[in-house]
Amino acid sequence: METVQTDVLIAGGGPAGMVLGLLLAKRGIDVLVLEQQATFDREYRGEVLQPRFVQMMQQLNLLTHLEQYPHMRLEAAESYHKDRRLGHVEFRDVSPEIPYAIWMPQPILLQALRDKAQTLPSFRLWFHASAKRLVQENDSTVGLVVEKDGAEIEVRAKVTVGADGRFSTVRRLAQMELEYEHYENDLIWFTSRRPHGEHPTLQIKLSDRHAYIVLPKYPDAVQGGMFLKKGEWKNLQSSGLEPIRAEFLAASEAFAEFAGRVQSFREFFLLQARIMYAREWAQNGLLLIGDAAHCASPAGAVGVSLSVATAILAADVISRALADGDVSAARLREVQEMRSPEIRRVHALQMRAEKGLMTRNKWVYQIRPYVIQFAMKSGLFKVFARRLLLNGAPLPISKEFTFET
Repeated sequence: METVQTDVLIAGGGPAGMVLGLLLAKRGIDVLVLEQQATFDREYRGEVLQPRFVQMMQQLNLLTHLEQYPHMRLEAAESYHKDRRLGHVEFRDVSPEIPYAIWMPQPILLQALRDKAQTLPSFRLWFHASAKRLVQENDSTVGLVVEKDGAEIEVRAKVTVGADGRFSTVRRLAQMELEYEHYENDLIWFTSRRPHGEHPTLQIKLSDRHAYIVLPKYPDAVQGGMFLKKGEWKNLQSSGLEPIRAEFLAASEAFAEFAGRVQSFREFFLLQARIMYAREWAQNGLLLIGDAAHCASPAGAVGVSLSVATAILAADVISRALADGDVSAARLREVQEMRSPEIRRVHALQMRAEKGLMTRNKWVYQIRPYVIQFAMKSGLFKVFARRLLLNGAPLPISKEFTFET
């Protein structure tokens, strides 16, 4: 079996894995990122980059680079009951420091990060490569057996990072248990043409039966997500497409184009709205980050921001650990100690938000539009949104990770 050496091996080429790889390479650390798929192409994966993400990219001097790629700025959030607007909030009123969010397809974001990383000689990325087994010595992980293009390669590393998503293979191989998992709802994604003249905003829509999140999709579409109770999608499918069409038409004019042309359930994508938190993120020589360590629900669209914040702090911890020759669990656990308070707080906010969106109490459902209207007009929504969408304070990012503008 071929053997390859690197300083840091990262399983997972999503936003967390790519940002971590980029920042470590910026410090001159040899890093190898594994991406299981043959390309970055993926749909319905973290395409809203909230003000907290913009803030972090500003700190790293990466925002100008990213904004050279196709994207849209989102400057407001709105809520609707059917097509009656309940409230409108400008991002500048929620976070004056960062008055907008960004919509960017994840393949474009990942390609932008790759383009930047490829200017650094110590960065490598392997497509079509996935973790198969841990390589362990003396109670420490020292790499992975990787399957690449059908062949197995032993990749030895001083630090191995699991950034491979909510169903992390690295977490499973390392037998790292979840402390808690909250999974009661699903989100059914679909894409429709944006109504003519509608300004791109982040929207919450309520029908008489369901709640929706609606996001603009570059250049002239919307990405809709219908919240359902776990298992409800299977029951809806058994009734055929006509009830779904009727639901979309009753919910909003924004869905009319899609309702008229949808021909198959294959045009929908089911995302399990899981909230998960790994009990321990670190072992000797091994660290979990991103969704592998702390998976957020779609509520608030903050998953990418949370994962990237963890990756940024992990870059600092790993680089210092390598310099000191100490990659023990105790040293790598510093990442969890720094990130845990915010992750737990956001998870609690998300569970609260989901409970309100997914209620089946008919009385609560009837008054919900009025409650949301009051919250958006009184300022309560702004307080909630600020806690969810913006870091309490800028991350403590070392200047050694900051790129030249």
